[in-house]
Amino acid sequence: MESKYRVLRHNVRANLYNGIAWSIGYNFVLPFTGVMAARMGASNTQFALLSSIPALFTIIATFPAAFIIERFRKQKNIVAGILLFSRICYLLMAMVPWLPGEQLGTLICLVGVYTATSSVISVSWQSMMGEIIPKKYRNRVFAQRNIWAGAFGMLVTLIAGLAIDRIAYPLNYQAAYTIGFLAALAETWFFIRLRIPSEEEPVEQLPEETSFHAAKGGPPPSKPAAWRQFADGWKINAGRPFYLFCASAVVFIFTWQAAWPIYLKVKVDLLHASNTWISIDTVAGGLGSLLGFPLFARYADRKGNAFTIFVCALSLALTPLLWIYAPTMLWPSIYDFVGGIVTAGFNQSVFNRLLEIVPEQARQRAIAIYTSLCQVSAIVAPIVGMKLFELLPYWSTMTTLSVARVIGSLGFLLVITAWLKGKQGTDYSIGI
Repeated sequence: MESKYRVLRHNVRANLYNGIAWSIGYNFVLPFTGVMAARMGASNTQFALLSSIPALFTIIATFPAAFIIERFRKQKNIVAGILLFSRICYLLMAMVPWLPGEQLGTLICLVGVYTATSSVISVSWQSMMGEIIPKKYRNRVFAQRNIWAGAFGMLVTLIAGLAIDRIAYPLNYQAAYTIGFLAALAETWFFIRLRIPSEEEPVEQLPEETSFHAAKGGPPPSKPAAWRQFADGWKINAGRPFYLFCASAVVFIFTWQAAWPIYLKVKVDLLHASNTWISIDTVAGGLGSLLGFPLFARYADRKGNAFTIFVCALSLALTPLLWIYAPTMLWPSIYDFVGGIVTAGFNQSVFNRLLEIVPEQARQRAIAIYTSLCQVSAIVAPIVGMKLFELLPYWSTMTTLSVARVIGSLGFLLVITAWLKGKQGTDYSIGI
């Protein structure tokens, strides 16, 4: 029996508890960061920077960090240290209201550091999951994790939003962020509890060729030059499906994220959403996710992750049209419920698809490349979205973004068409 099957039950349980603890910590903090920024008087540009600066930090950190971490045989403890450092940002955010000046700039930078380190953690975690969770169990295991994390996240967000509105500023945000940090300590603990078979197996003996030369007293085979070793370290030898998938994702995610700061601006500045309404809105999205994870897990089992991504991306392309009519916070909550269903399917299918198409020997680097490329668009997209919001009528902005998303979603369809299959003589079927 393979080692990953011997510890599968333990890892599924530890991974589930890790996800629940992450969700509790995250939902005590991140849903309310935009509202806190508005309380500090954030401008349109600063709302956009809340998305763009974290993306910039993520690009700078993700691939180099993944490249370095991958050089170590035992990576879990290194990632656990990064995880703890990342969650300390929750505590630092709680202290921002005490600063005498540049509170918004500090908040944006802390969100950036948190997001960048979380991206490094996510890349390593995905690589570990590819090793410890067999392919045939992935849709079910990750759907279960996402459902429980979503359920706890909804409950936490609702409680936190109600409490924040009833406690004086800034103690309300400071209390929520501190509780989020305590939950992050549990998240770190359950991550450490994961068992990684490749880290527990004994180190292999030196290659026979090296031993032979040592026995003969001769020199071992010469090593390649340092610069070539460095260059070879960046190669992942991924096939065309991976690169086409990355290109499609960059285009779609640009159009997807361009609308995010507009949604926040509409909720906070135009509809004057309270923390309670932000909680209700987040819970609505969470309920949608609870429905979306099992629904699209079953759909992906039948149709394949590749086709599921296209279906979800096309559905997400239509959501900006709904936002044209948003007279009260009730309507964005309904829209986020619908969006939560589809977003759950999109994110879950993207994750599983990456594990299918990246080369096992360079899984961490490949996922880091995908993440970094997507974050390139995330730097510019929020700024472009807010510029459209300022220059065009509101309905024109949302219509433009919807059309752009439709075009972006077609990229995922092109990756799996019969034309590409016949062109390259490679199987790009939807079941890949």
